[in-house]
Amino acid sequence: MPIAYTHRGPLLYTILALSAAEMANSGNGCSDRLVTKASAYYDSAINQLQLSLANPSDAEENILACVLLSSFEISNGHRPAWLQHLNGAVAIHNHFASDISRECALFAYQYFGFRWILLETTMPPGTYPLEEVTSETSMTAQLLQNMNTMLQQTIDTVPTVAMQNIDNKLGCSLEYLQLVNRISTLSALKYHCQTDEIVAEETSDLYSTTALAFDDALRDIVFVAKAHDSYLEHSSRCFKLAGRVYLRLICLDASLTQLALNAMQTDLLRALRLVISEDQQRRAFPMWPLFIAGCASFEDEHRKAVLDMFRTLERKWPISNISYVRNVTTQIWQSRDLNGYDNSRRHDWQTLITTFGWKLALS
Repeated sequence: MPIAYTHRGPLLYTILALSAAEMANSGNGCSDRLVTKASAYYDSAINQLQLSLANPSDAEENILACVLLSSFEISNGHRPAWLQHLNGAVAIHNHFASDISRECALFAYQYFGFRWILLETTMPPGTYPLEEVTSETSMTAQLLQNMNTMLQQTIDTVPTVAMQNIDNKLGCSLEYLQLVNRISTLSALKYHCQTDEIVAEETSDLYSTTALAFDDALRDIVFVAKAHDSYLEHSSRCFKLAGRVYLRLICLDASLTQLALNAMQTDLLRALRLVISEDQQRRAFPMWPLFIAGCASFEDEHRKAVLDMFRTLERKWPISNISYVRNVTTQIWQSRDLNGYDNSRRHDWQTLITTFGWKLALS
């Protein structure tokens, strides 16, 4: 806020664009005029950002602008341009690292690392060729490496120690996100191995052992809140349970009717109700766990609970991408019901997201 108050640059225009867009999405009577204003402010922010890119003294403001521009793109839900802002923020940090404070770098890491990893969980099998999945020079690997460099410059202790803490902006720990990323990579490796019968047979036991080891790691994670905060504690439990459900769907090909998965799904919905409720003040909310709960919902009782929570979010958090996630979730259910069989083995939620052109990371 001090930057926006004292400098008429990209950060101020980005804040104005976000404010106008959110007012338009909240059902304001002047929504058309507000949408036009949001677009004009967005264009001004981009122009100001381009003009100030070479100035080291503007580096911190530019990184913050990239973060909020990404938020603007995600909340409007119609194009994946937030990935360009992610790459821009990483490039700015790499070029002007000495001019950027630890707090700013950590804030950018938390925002982008969280969304990039969860975006990977929505990719359909075979999105990347095997060479890119295993390569240390792939886009994913390079981005994570650059963002990890960002993180290393902001902490004083060993990363594994710092990452056990619940981040109050995310609702889970950074260590947890790294584990989810490894599960997504394992699933991609499995997809490529299955295309070769000999390789599939040779790697089957190793794959299962690795998947179960990840499940043990998820089960044993102990999240630590810096101060007693029941919301963060309940939120971290949602992520923990959602990670285990996700692993069963994506790696272990669990049937939606499996008793163990059904029991875990019931626990996940119970945990979500503690953080998504009418009397809960507006805070960061676990959209990814809710989406995973929707993907794993087979019984009408579970589906009703998921829809009720989406309705609560739409009333209390008028952000447009909530309706996008809800619409994808209901289309997944309709596809399964019309097909007449449990096709969770085909990772249908990823296929449907791609079909819809919905490339956004979950908020």
